[in-house]
Amino acid sequence: MNVQRYFLDINSKMDLVPAECGIAGLSIQENDKSDPQYCKFLYQKIGEDFHWKDRLVWSIEQWGDYLSQKNLKFFIAKIGNDVAGFYEYLHHDEKKEVELTYMGIFKEYFGKKLGGYLLTHALRSGWSHKPNRIWVHTCTLDHPNALRNYIARGMSIFKKENVKV
Repeated sequence: MNVQRYFLDINSKMDLVPAECGIAGLSIQENDKSDPQYCKFLYQKIGEDFHWKDRLVWSIEQWGDYLSQKNLKFFIAKIGNDVAGFYEYLHHDEKKEVELTYMGIFKEYFGKKLGGYLLTHALRSGWSHKPNRIWVHTCTLDHPNALRNYIARGMSIFKKENVKV
């Protein structure tokens, strides 16, 4: 199967086109990363429809090692007490960039503007590290709105590639 992969970035916080979301009781908070099993569950359940596979082979110890990185930030979106989604990023201070590594929401929240709002939160949080750019990659296996959401928030494609999977 051929997959189109897109690499996008944003180079100024002034380029951010924020999205609003009117879901009552929505909060987005940084997770302390102390529960690798929980983080693995979010990755697995949200990613199962989008072929997120690279971390499925990780042991809980590998998850713990990954989550213990000081430059990794992990945020969880909740509506009341229900988890709606998450995002994570790595801030590479030596390169002056932030890499948005994963972002996703549970199916029951599709179509409610939560993805745009979550991405807005991620970009604003990423800019707190004063990077020269924030970047991400997505592909045709991801949610059909993923690429449109990145572009709508002010990100631009800087590279495309075809990948066989």
